[in-house]
Amino acid sequence: MTARPERKEEESGTYVCVDFEIGGEPLGPDPRNLVETIFLDNGANLIEHELPVLAAFDDPAKAVEAAIVCQWRVQREIDDPCRKLRIGVHSGSLSEAIAVLECSNGNQIIFSGAIDVATGGALDARPMGLATIWADSQPTQLWLSTDSRPDIDGRPLRIPT
Repeated sequence: MTARPERKEEESGTYVCVDFEIGGEPLGPDPRNLVETIFLDNGANLIEHELPVLAAFDDPAKAVEAAIVCQWRVQREIDDPCRKLRIGVHSGSLSEAIAVLECSNGNQIIFSGAIDVATGGALDARPMGLATIWADSQPTQLWLSTDSRPDIDGRPLRIPT
């Protein structure tokens, strides 16, 4: 595992980070356009970044909903077993949001404890334990979305050590 990233002062927001877990040669079309369309339809601002898709939302509940709809639609409409979405959702800094993303495996949506607080505890997710995923901070509760069933990845989270 990689070392925990240092926390940096940067603009705070609610971010949804998307990456792909590639296993073999992707068989279906690239899902980026579908992901971006879903995010834009839910009020996101897309951010130019090295990640395949990065979006900022003003409304944390909209960010959660968009992430779930995105995962569900990509699994069902593109259905590429060689390219699985990894999604991290966090309210805070961008570097923290990317650290949350890095805890996910394919077909997993990971929410930080900050998202649970921002949505008033309304997540449809399973608590996965406390983890110190960025340096110089208290552990944060990570939540695994249960909305990806039955295609959810059962592997343990990628928690940095």
